[in-house]
Amino acid sequence: MNEIIAIRVDGNSEIGFGHLMRMKALARELGKLGAEVIFLSRNPENIEGYRVLQLDPQARDEEDLPVEGILMNIQAGMLIIDSYEYTQERLDRVGQLPLLSVYVDDLNRHPFNTDFIVNGNLYAQGLPYRGRARFLLGTKYLLMREEFAGVPLRSANPGVEHLLITFGAADMENITPGFLHILRSYEHFEDLYWHVVIGPVFCNLAEIEAVARVCPNVVLHYNPAIKNLMDFCDMSISAAGSTTYELAACGVPAMLVVAADNQLRLAREAEQQGIAFNLGWYHELEAARLYSALDSLINNQMLREKMAVCGQELIDGRGAQRVAAILMDEMRKNR
Repeated sequence: MNEIIAIRVDGNSEIGFGHLMRMKALARELGKLGAEVIFLSRNPENIEGYRVLQLDPQARDEEDLPVEGILMNIQAGMLIIDSYEYTQERLDRVGQLPLLSVYVDDLNRHPFNTDFIVNGNLYAQGLPYRGRARFLLGTKYLLMREEFAGVPLRSANPGVEHLLITFGAADMENITPGFLHILRSYEHFEDLYWHVVIGPVFCNLAEIEAVARVCPNVVLHYNPAIKNLMDFCDMSISAAGSTTYELAACGVPAMLVVAADNQLRLAREAEQQGIAFNLGWYHELEAARLYSALDSLINNQMLREKMAVCGQELIDGRGAQRVAAILMDEMRKNR
């Protein structure tokens, strides 16, 4: 069996970049182990350093894309899928191909006729998976960039001075301006520095920059080295997506805002596990609730310390290494 591994994933300002980022993290580890990784994507412009076969960006859905034919042409030995668009029928067809198949999941929406299921979420082990697949579940298999692997344990500072605000690479729901507006009425707003992440495809820059011009304690960071910024800040306000895990790995207490349906479960579980506050849906959040959560964390060093410890105990950042090793071992067994 060839050591060519195809990865089917998309990432853009409309669907976000979380799936693409975790596939790039996995691709890097697979490459270290000798695999040739080829991406199949509608968005080749967002993938650097790898061979990318572009799929039709105008295709209505996954059924209109000739993925199976491409896999045979490149003689792939494995297909890794990270896409919510795959239906049960399409996965069944993939399962009939002469290659190993891997589905990277978050939701357990249907039975999976693939060789592996990878779900690194906090709640994954509680999902009722079934089928023939080998299941790699839980944060041990969470796919993260190597910079988050083995982050030194962090202690909470006695006081809070710097807060991180991040709603993803695109902020598709335009949450950042609304939060800045609410925060300006917070009684301790001027006592703190608010570090706002501006992703590469933000569409709301004018409104955010207008706030920063009149508020010298609002610091904008354009497409920053995010781990360095997390290490610098004392706590955070974040969307409840993949950034949740990066914050936990860095020991940064978080207040999570739900920006999409697929973030609901993670926000609840993160709060139950003691690594974050769940503030609920962004469009339902009242100012008093946000201010109360801020006060609770800012004024309680022991709570921030506990959240940091819980996060770093749960997330060691080495999931991509573990998954890559297991997949390569299986490929080599099936030669």
